[in-house]
Amino acid sequence: MAAVQELVPTQGELVVVHQEFHGGNVLRAEREPWLAIDPKPLVGERAFDAASLLRDRRDELVQDPASGRRIRRRLDQLTTELGLDRERLRGWGIMHALACGISGETHKVEQDMIACARWLANA
Repeated sequence: MAAVQELVPTQGELVVVHQEFHGGNVLRAEREPWLAIDPKPLVGERAFDAASLLRDRRDELVQDPASGRRIRRRLDQLTTELGLDRERLRGWGIMHALACGISGETHKVEQDMIACARWLANA
């Protein structure tokens, strides 16, 4: 995939990323206001980690007749509030959705993930 060849070698500052940061993995906590659970630690740029937030609550997204607009709004909000490059976040979002949507072991295709990739491709 051309996007991988472009995004990977041009990453900015590398940090330890959660890799599965979404609303279901963020809990209210006592020692801090919130706690991120179930990490899949990896080294990458911040835009890589924020990509999973683009497709958060997919069950609601697929039911929404304005899913594409909702994804674009998330993309714009995340890039603005986190200071990320919009195209890099969009590219990582597409790659995340495709990687998670096509299982190599079972050859199962998750249509909601493919739909997220499609919405992001048009965002």
